[in-house]
Amino acid sequence: MALPNGAGGYQVGDGNLTEAQLTVQTIPATLTGDTTLTAAQVAVGLVVCNKGSDATLTVTLPTAALLDAAVPSAKVGSAFELTICNNNNTGSSSTVPVTTGTGITVFGSVTVPRFGAYTYRFVRTGEAAYSAFLK
Repeated sequence: MALPNGAGGYQVGDGNLTEAQLTVQTIPATLTGDTTLTAAQVAVGLVVCNKGSDATLTVTLPTAALLDAAVPSAKVGSAFELTICNNNNTGSSSTVPVTTGTGITVFGSVTVPRFGAYTYRFVRTGEAAYSAFLK
């Protein structure tokens, strides 16, 4: 039962502080080579990278126009998150550089270190335009 709080929010469940908050997560794609992500892969919110060798694996983001087409209800200020996980620890060169598609500007590091993960918050800033902020 949702309990209104008078400020437009709501409480889920009975309010037990030890109650786990579960969400649904689509199984993420595991990338083993250089890849241009689809808007559908971005919508999952999680991508796992593991080239399995001491070499870079480049992830290219889709264009902002493709993101707009995938989420037609998004308006300026709408936001979502994408985590890119580098599950490769085979050597110092096993990083994941992230390159942008047209219309996307990334703020913060664009190279996920080996055995690391970066989460980006994408904010729609206009038609076919997004800013991605490293969290």
